[in-house]
Order: sequence, then structure tokens, then C-alpha cells
Amino acid sequence: MIPILGELTPGTTQRHLIKLPGAALANDEPRPVISVAGAKPGPVLFVNAGVHGGEYPAVEAVIRLGKTLDPKKISGAVILMPVLNLPAFRTRTPFVCPVDNVNPNRVFPGDPRGSYSEQMTHALINEFVVHADAYVDLHGGDIPEALVPFVVCRSEAGLADSKARDVAARSKEIAMAFGLPYVLTVSKPVQPAKGQSSYAAAAEKGVPSILAEAGGVGQLQEEAVELLVNGVLNVMRHLAMIESVEDVRVSNDEAGSKTKKTARRSVATTRTSAADTAASTLLTKFEWVYTKNAGMWYPKIAPGDVVKEGEQIGSVGDLFGEILEKIISPVNGVVLFLTINPSVLKDGLLMGIGVE
Repeated sequence: MIPILGELTPGTTQRHLIKLPGAALANDEPRPVISVAGAKPGPVLFVNAGVHGGEYPAVEAVIRLGKTLDPKKISGAVILMPVLNLPAFRTRTPFVCPVDNVNPNRVFPGDPRGSYSEQMTHALINEFVVHADAYVDLHGGDIPEALVPFVVCRSEAGLADSKARDVAARSKEIAMAFGLPYVLTVSKPVQPAKGQSSYAAAAEKGVPSILAEAGGVGQLQEEAVELLVNGVLNVMRHLAMIESVEDVRVSNDEAGSKTKKTARRSVATTRTSAADTAASTLLTKFEWVYTKNAGMWYPKIAPGDVVKEGEQIGSVGDLFGEILEKIISPVNGVVLFLTINPSVLKDGLLMGIGVE
């Protein structure tokens, strides 16, 4: 099933401490992995979080799945890795791995002879993802980012190979089943990079895959955790691994009302959102907006807001209070994520806009 985990006993949940292969990873602490081996045969679903170390609701969602899934009610197996990028998680480093200052989600499928992040992503793909029937990579806004929940998967557009189109089609089905407000199908990387994002690399290996995002701003938001947990359960139902989401639904008893109120304030930041009128809105283009200047960032919009091409959506000023640049929306679309910290660098990323 997953060779690095050894033999799994049907109907049981096991905890593993795994040393990933790779010379650069030789001195790493072992990574926790949870296997939930169902009592009946079925698909293998691999779920990880922590590709970026500061996306805490995703990490907690995987932890919670490991504690609450009942293997006796599952057909197949769920393999869970709460944190891939442990160096970033331990040091609260956003976006990159502090060992090599590389964004791991730009170098998939990795390289066994490359930098630390390249060896780490190579190990993830080859030790876990290629042995799965489906792959879910859980994310969220990193420490300086807020977002509206959305799912990304590979688009069928431009794929000549019938097998690749089939994998993309099945990925889209999983993305729609996950149940977040927006589903974004992408045919090419948004940013130029050495490699790809996790879901694209997995799809090229023939594994239907998605990347799901909820929560952000460096906080453990209960509402975002619930969205991600229930999304994975929805995927399990879609794959016929469980009969009903309700049978394995997570209890919120440990969360507490204080945490939940904070989460609602942090996650529900939209003013006018298309997500309120549809279960999942399909988007087919991802437009990222950058500033030309370093300075103070003053956004006029929030995650989930609908924006129009040519509309002023913010400005960047200097430390004398003078406006250096008006930020104009390049497209009609919905703001999926937003940099919320005022300090921005030259050519810094401000937001991502999804386009129907």
C-alpha cells in the first residue's frame, strides 16, 4: 500500500514516525504520519498539510482527522501527514523552508539530488503520493495572508493525452466534491518557477489531486478547520470510502466557544461574495496582482469581494504618507487571497483574483 509505512492492519489506526529519504534530510526529526486502514478494501487517499509551515488550520485538520476517523467504518485507507515542512513549522517561517529559502510548492515533483526543499518534495511524491489513488494537499493563507476558501486542481485545457485529461477530469470531480465556495482549474503555473505545485505534479504522475485552502493570518481558526475536515470527508464519500459524512463527523467539543467566535471573525471577512449564492463557483483563471513599489499597502477590498477590471482596489504609499501607486484590478473576478500586512516589498505580491 505505502511501502515506507510497512504492513497496515485492516480496521486499525496506527501512528508512525517516518524518516524521509534524502541526504539533505538525513538529520531531520521524524515526521508524524497517521494511517487509518479501513476494515474493508477500497481506495488509498493521501492527505497532507504543512507544505507551508504557518498554515495552521490545515495542520489541525489533518491532526483531527487522525484522531476521529473510525477505521471500522472505512473502505480503503487514509494516510495523513500533518506537517511536511517541519523546519518552517518549528520556526514559524511563512512561504519558504528556512533551510534553503525555497518555496516547496514551487519545486514539485522535486529532485533527489537537489536542495533541501527539492529532496523533501521528491520524497513526498515518491514515498506517498504515487502509491495513492487520490491526493489532497491542505493549505490556507500563510501568516500574512487572508483568503476565502477555495480548491485548486489541474485543468483539462490544452492536455492532448487522454490519460492526462482523465486524471484532470477526476481531479475536478474531487475538487467539486470537497465543497468549498470556489473551485479553480489551472492549466499552467501562476508564477514562473523551477517546478510545479503539488497537485500539478501529482496529476502528472497519474494521481487525481487537489489543493484545498481555508483560513490564514497565522491563526488557528475553528471554522476553517471544520471546512477542511469536512471537505476531506466529502472526498471520502465521493470515493465510496464511507457511506455517510455524518457517521464520522468531527465533534467540536474540544474547540470551545471562544475559539469559534474568533474563527468566525477571522474567516468571514467578505463584503459581497458570489460564494453566498452557489455551492461552488467554477473559476478558470488565476490573476496575481503585484506592487511595483516598496511601502505601505492600503487595500480597499477583502477576500471574497467581487472586483471589476479598471477598479481601484488599493494603493501603496511611502513612509511620508505620499501615494506611490494606485493598484488597479486587471480583470473582472473575485479576490481569493489578500496580503493583509501593510509592509510590502518592491514587486511584492498583493492578492490573487479568480476569474470565471
